[in-house]
Amino acid sequence: PAMLKGLRRLVGDTPQKVRRGIAPQALRRAFDLCLDPNDPVHANIRAALATALQGLLRSSEFACDAGVQWKPDRHISRADIVSLSADKMVLMIAPCKNMHHLGGKTCPLVIGGGGEFVDAVWEVRNMLRVDPVDPALATSTPLFRTPSTNEPLRTGPVRDITRVMMTAIGEDPAEFGTHSYRIGGATALFAAGADPTVIRTMGRWSSDCYRLYVRACYEQSLSWTRRAGSQRVTDVAGAEFD
Repeated sequence: PAMLKGLRRLVGDTPQKVRRGIAPQALRRAFDLCLDPNDPVHANIRAALATALQGLLRSSEFACDAGVQWKPDRHISRADIVSLSADKMVLMIAPCKNMHHLGGKTCPLVIGGGGEFVDAVWEVRNMLRVDPVDPALATSTPLFRTPSTNEPLRTGPVRDITRVMMTAIGEDPAEFGTHSYRIGGATALFAAGADPTVIRTMGRWSSDCYRLYVRACYEQSLSWTRRAGSQRVTDVAGAEFD
């Protein structure tokens, strides 16, 4: 399958658009400008995007494509939060995409709280505060939803929101999409000095393709951190290869 996928790109398919990742400090600015944490709709979006960045989620893991029916045995529900405190959050999700034969949500996604720019733990706790759900309905409630309809977030609107936010902070919206959070999270981990095994495990990559996400920012990251001694990401570039 991988060889055929490569051949399609070489001789037939239109090349995929290159997507830039969203750096944590950029997402923070966009949140502050565009999304009110006290609004239930905005709180769901903020929690989804923060979790996507810190948890290296694919768009299909935190949202659903148009026409796709949300299913509790496949998609993340409110019941999949198995641990949530000020310090950490643990979600049960499906493993990497080529291991669905294992069945069920067998992969614990652990996210630490207290991030300087993006704090998915705080965002999820806030979401549950402003958009509470009866515990008896947790299994049938998408983790990130439209409160008035109980519909899951959809990838199309999430893409549109992403581009509105990037426009608000002075970026070219055409360079960003739903995959920008996964790219940005992987690059931020790399810039922070995370071991490659940690990045690969957190992103649930079964190969070394995660390197494609972080390679483009390597020199920028080294130069920036030498000058400032910080772990911030100056720029993020990557392509939707997985």
